[in-house]
Amino acid sequence: MDAITPADRAFLQMPTPPVTGFFLDFIGSPPAQETWARRILDRAGTIPTLLHTPPAPRDRTWTSRAEPLCPDTHLHHHPLPTRPHALSDACETLLARPLPPAPHPPWDIHLLTQPSTPERFRVALRIHHGHQDGVGAAHTAIALLCDTPTAGPHAHPAQRPRSTTTLAAGLRLAAPLLRPDPARPVLRAALGGTNGPQWDYKDIPLTRLRALADAHHCTVNDVCLAALALALRALLPQTTSRPPHLLMALSTRRPDQSHAPGNHVGAHRLLLPTTATTLPAALTAIRQQTAALRRDHVRDAQRRLLTLRRPLSPSPRLLRTLLGPHLYPLATSSITFPNALTCFDARLEAASMFLTVGPYSPVYLSITRTLDTVRCTAIADAPRRNAMALPQHWKHALANHPC
Repeated sequence: MDAITPADRAFLQMPTPPVTGFFLDFIGSPPAQETWARRILDRAGTIPTLLHTPPAPRDRTWTSRAEPLCPDTHLHHHPLPTRPHALSDACETLLARPLPPAPHPPWDIHLLTQPSTPERFRVALRIHHGHQDGVGAAHTAIALLCDTPTAGPHAHPAQRPRSTTTLAAGLRLAAPLLRPDPARPVLRAALGGTNGPQWDYKDIPLTRLRALADAHHCTVNDVCLAALALALRALLPQTTSRPPHLLMALSTRRPDQSHAPGNHVGAHRLLLPTTATTLPAALTAIRQQTAALRRDHVRDAQRRLLTLRRPLSPSPRLLRTLLGPHLYPLATSSITFPNALTCFDARLEAASMFLTVGPYSPVYLSITRTLDTVRCTAIADAPRRNAMALPQHWKHALANHPC
């Protein structure tokens, strides 16, 4: 049986349940509700994570419920009106909607359709972050939806990091405890009530990003991160001289853990070169950091930190502190759907990975890559709605730089 880790408990014990998942946009006719529901229910019964019940505080392993899944609890169809922004508004409503309560497994899936776009539809998969991280949710989405068995996001086989690297990885993450981040006042949330989550996204063709990556001898992900630095620069006061840091998620799932429950994800403190005025300058600073990340096997150091036995393992309280906005105003994840995916013969065009946020969590940014498109998504609570400008600035930085 799979153990419940300190990282799992950190998410399970958050005052506002964190929800992760995907908005998936398909080109093609939407499936009939009955046919779609039958596929989801049949396949969900074979994925143990989707059968796990919310654990009790003293539980040490994940356990599955014996009762069949309830279709009315986990499966929903939303025929939307044809008015402008109806689809976007429905997604914001889903970001704020509670997950199915105990004893039901905390996940659901939504089919969103509009008469005005009969050849397009969107699917939203939501799951409690304590039960599954973003990469695990991507494998779940593929298993539930795709017409044929399809590989999920690339897994990283384990390597052995140096002990000094493991120690340095932990100290680096905790460094903001000693010196607050300069971006925090710009994106800080009020600690009072909010008016619900805000979200926005922008797309750019993958061919454009590959051309930039080839021209500057770096990865597509490096290009995306450099553009995020320029996007944040547009929001910071001109008097800000010290670059801020980003909490960047690192998946630690091995190839044999595609559908494993819980959180197999570490984090890395990345300096955003907001003092750079051009994309090449920002890329130089980003490339140096990501090259060191790979050279020093930081991902494997994070994996070792998360699998240490008590009392050496990070406590849930410490992990919750690291995930709070007082240390990192921004958090980001990058994920790739590596193949052409179809659902009832409709092709996956683009996707947004999401993580719900509240006043006690960072603004969340995701970079989600599909076969032809890269989508930058921002999610924040209402007091930090100025962060909704980040995807537009990100796209501008990429579209206006010559290769």
